[in-house]
Amino acid sequence: MTGDDDNGGRSVGGGILSRPDGATIAYHSFEGKKPGVVFLHGYHSDMTGSKAMALEDLCRGQGRAFLRFDYFGHGQSSGDVMHGTVGRWAEDAVAVIDALTEGPLVLVGSSLGGWISLLAALERRDRVVGLVGVAAAPDFTEDLMWQDFSFEQRRQLLEKGEISLPNCYEPENPWRVHRRLIEDGRNHLLLRDVINLSCPVRLIHGQLDADVPWRTALQIADSLTAADVEIILVKDGEHRLSRDADMERLRTVVDGLLRAIPES
Repeated sequence: MTGDDDNGGRSVGGGILSRPDGATIAYHSFEGKKPGVVFLHGYHSDMTGSKAMALEDLCRGQGRAFLRFDYFGHGQSSGDVMHGTVGRWAEDAVAVIDALTEGPLVLVGSSLGGWISLLAALERRDRVVGLVGVAAAPDFTEDLMWQDFSFEQRRQLLEKGEISLPNCYEPENPWRVHRRLIEDGRNHLLLRDVINLSCPVRLIHGQLDADVPWRTALQIADSLTAADVEIILVKDGEHRLSRDADMERLRTVVDGLLRAIPES
């Protein structure tokens, strides 16, 4: 749900993809063998975080195609994050995948990116051959925001159109949440029904995650129609899962999934 990374990665040049409404999506990619890997970051995070960079290093070392990008309102992309929605970010992801990648893909989504990767995979079932979720947070706008809002917060959101939420990572910069984020999120809820994906899925989740309960991983697994689903629980892991050991685990899980999928 929340900012999912420490944003401690190095800055790397890339490109800009223009959207029909004039918005621009910043990305970094390189070509290589397939399946390629696409990284999808979390809410209030960006494509330069440690998970993105760890996966870029893995793919570069394997000569494998890789793509990372910033959603609307995040990082180097245009727009204000407060005016972003789950639907908008999912459309960004599909547009980037269609314009900048070829062949089969493994999507790796962190926090919000876990939700977006599921939505993108549903739109491109013919191309997504594997998914990895790190503290994946489908439905968080409803289950972890709206349901936890007080009566006063709900009233303010409905009447004024926005509220401010504490930012535990940067207390001086509270998060502004617009009612459109909540309302649009209801159009993209996944855990109330079957998630009709058949590709292999790996879900990594910390059991000390204070933002997205680790049992969310169980809900995702129960909802998926795929048979090849594995959950990796990290007993001392928190939401960000950005320690050195967490990076090594992520690389191992992604590499293992890639090795199980025939190259093309």
